[in-house]
Amino acid sequence: MTDVTHRLTAALADRCTIERELGAGGMATVHVAHDLKHDRNVALKVLRPELAAVIGATAPAMLCR
Repeated sequence: MTDVTHRLTAALADRCTIERELGAGGMATVHVAHDLKHDRNVALKVLRPELAAVIGATAPAMLCR
């Protein structure tokens, strides 16, 4: 698990469990997660930190969308 994945897992611990990485591209990584509230699997797309910094996104802003 990468540092980003560890931070993501900790930040979303009360909302979902990260199960595995599904794929990665030039802009983001997609994880399979389990939504605890709705009891279903979801895809979680996470921007690469360097891209998020360029567009001015912060972790809390991304999680609230």
